[in-house]
Amino acid sequence: MTGGRGDGNAHFAIALLPAALAALALCAFGLAFIYSTGYIGDDYPVRENWIRQAFFIVAGAVFCVIAAKADYRGRIFKFATISGYVVCIVMLALVLVIGRTSGGARRWLAIGGMTIQPAEFAKVFTILVCAYLNYMAKRWYEALPSVVLATVMPCMLILAEPSYGNAFSLVAPVVAMTLMRWRGGTSFAVLLSLAFVCIALSLAGLLWARSSDGTAFFDRVSAHGSYGLRDYHLRRIRSYIDPHGGWNERQSIVTVASGGPYGKGYLQGTMKGLGFLPRTVAPSDFIFAVICEELGFWYGCLPVMALYALLLIALLYWGGCAGDTLGTMICCGGAALLFTHVAVNVGMVVRLLPVIGLPLPLLSYGGSYAMATLLLLGAMASVPLHAARNDDARGGSSEIILSLGRIIRIRISGR
Repeated sequence: MTGGRGDGNAHFAIALLPAALAALALCAFGLAFIYSTGYIGDDYPVRENWIRQAFFIVAGAVFCVIAAKADYRGRIFKFATISGYVVCIVMLALVLVIGRTSGGARRWLAIGGMTIQPAEFAKVFTILVCAYLNYMAKRWYEALPSVVLATVMPCMLILAEPSYGNAFSLVAPVVAMTLMRWRGGTSFAVLLSLAFVCIALSLAGLLWARSSDGTAFFDRVSAHGSYGLRDYHLRRIRSYIDPHGGWNERQSIVTVASGGPYGKGYLQGTMKGLGFLPRTVAPSDFIFAVICEELGFWYGCLPVMALYALLLIALLYWGGCAGDTLGTMICCGGAALLFTHVAVNVGMVVRLLPVIGLPLPLLSYGGSYAMATLLLLGAMASVPLHAARNDDARGGSSEIILSLGRIIRIRISGR
């Protein structure tokens, strides 16, 4: 192991505590409200989703500890990353051939008595592989082709399932890591400008789509063909641009608003209890709405968002304090992926964004995503646990100030 765990890394042990407490609290919130979504009344049995989710969390915690124990610069970690990436690519290809179909999409593999969604694990290993590819390159134009290829392969397979939400969420962390790696200079300014232009165009497109002109244009275009989109994709887009929204969107808004400041009480939610918020999506895509209904803004919405903020700040702190660029990119990429899931999920619950099926990290029901998220957290925890004091492979210096460190005002000294 390079660097060791001397006094220079003692502060990292303290940095692990807030992230661990936030993750545990989110898991507890998730189990409690997955139980709530399966509760109809005292006279009816509760669905066992929460028991299965508890099993997945325990399994994910094991993955988390194993990943955290491994040195992120060591051979074992690199071998596991490359092997995991290759296995995920193979599994994604198998999904298209022998995968299980549900809701018009083929996304799951049946292994033994359980189903696995390879796309969730593919996101984790793609982030780690792209971090290594960026780190090993000496120039941005040397890294870009390999990073693009490593990202496009899983993205194309995920899009073929189809799962546009997962493919979209994979792009954001790769772009964030690439920008972080090649910070400074003209190339960084160009890439950052392009990123802002894309964001601005996306927001403008969303606002225009919600207008009457956008609705009429969509009707004319969809009348001539689906252009590779499935029927449920078209319905989701139409529901989003419709001023009244679709059933799920309307019920989600009503569910959130009905909770008010203090909520109706745990297990007392009427929207999910009476099935207005469909029970098929309440524990997964729309669990945030259930939390808002039963605990309200002050006891439900605000604490959950505060826990996510604490977790993301801790991850950025790890990246800012990492002794090398590789550790910074791993933490940056992981934090960007989690932030994307939180922003998109909450955005679609309150109808700021269209429904694309991204779950909330550690909160929503889903075994593959819970295990993949905890695995990713373990990989990021390896950075503070094994970070060298000051031995960047690009050439050590007496003092390193990383871009992320500048943002959160962290200065790393080799003395």
